[in-house]
Amino acid sequence: MSSLLAFHNVSKSYRVNDALVPALHDINLSVSQGEIYGVIGHSGAGKSTLIRLINLLERPTSGSIWVDGQNLMELNDQALRDMRRKIGMIFQHFNLLSSKTVAQNIAFPLEIAKCYTADEIKRRVGALMDRVGLGDQAHKYPAQLSGGQKQRVGIARALANEPRVLLCDEATSALDPQTTQSVLRLLNEINVDLKLTIVLITHEMNVIRSLCDHVAVLDGGRVMEEGKVSDVFLHPQHETSRRFVYESEAWDESTIAAAFAHVKGKLVRLTFRGDKTYEPVLSSAMREHDIEFYIVSGRIDKIKNVPYGQLVISLNGKQIDEALAYFRAREIRVEEMR
Repeated sequence: MSSLLAFHNVSKSYRVNDALVPALHDINLSVSQGEIYGVIGHSGAGKSTLIRLINLLERPTSGSIWVDGQNLMELNDQALRDMRRKIGMIFQHFNLLSSKTVAQNIAFPLEIAKCYTADEIKRRVGALMDRVGLGDQAHKYPAQLSGGQKQRVGIARALANEPRVLLCDEATSALDPQTTQSVLRLLNEINVDLKLTIVLITHEMNVIRSLCDHVAVLDGGRVMEEGKVSDVFLHPQHETSRRFVYESEAWDESTIAAAFAHVKGKLVRLTFRGDKTYEPVLSSAMREHDIEFYIVSGRIDKIKNVPYGQLVISLNGKQIDEALAYFRAREIRVEEMR
């Protein structure tokens, strides 16, 4: 896939009381056409600053930002306005116009563009309302909608000008878990059906795991780790990444070690990915190598559409090393925890 969006050595500082306060340091990122790219970080990590740079709502202090083959820093005012029509944005708190109906909110960016007839706007708005599941809500006002419905209006509005990139600024953090999942499913459908590139910032690892292809972990204005979600989630290399993973899993190595100090045998963590998640490797190892095991902790789930499993097990028997070799030979990652 070709790169649609790229940051080259981007830094951003703010002037506060005659001093420059850095917000982002030397950011290098590349987002491919058609992928969903997540940026995760705690409050103050620089996420909102980063996403506002993509459409130059904030200008970088140094470096360059490229969208669809164009360096945004070199565009004149008219060219920048044209480029911004290619970049839709969904906000955390919806940012709907309370005095306008659902249909009028969605039509608003089309009216501002001044390049559509009234009939074209009406047809486009109708199609967008159907796309987000609000075909029967056209004449309602934001105050009459649930949080999930408001966000669906925001998504439809962001799609109005047929953007090349869709930016999501904590788009689910104001929603309850069930509504969050429905909005994530909608975003995934939009990505698949429209081949639309999505950049999403969040502080929730479960959102990254459910939706994204790649992720960048941001801390203190720096990218600490970047890669495929499955790699970062299953085998985090940086301490910041590990904290996010352990927060979503509610345990870490120290927790396991302390909680199961009384457990006899060798404690290991096995990571399965893809079809191997559903293969009976534990029972096969038990039969072939005369070992006993029991599961201390574990999870079988999916990262986007890829199944995975992580199990912490206790192994007992005379052929433990042979059993571990058996796992590794089947491309199962083995981490010896004790």
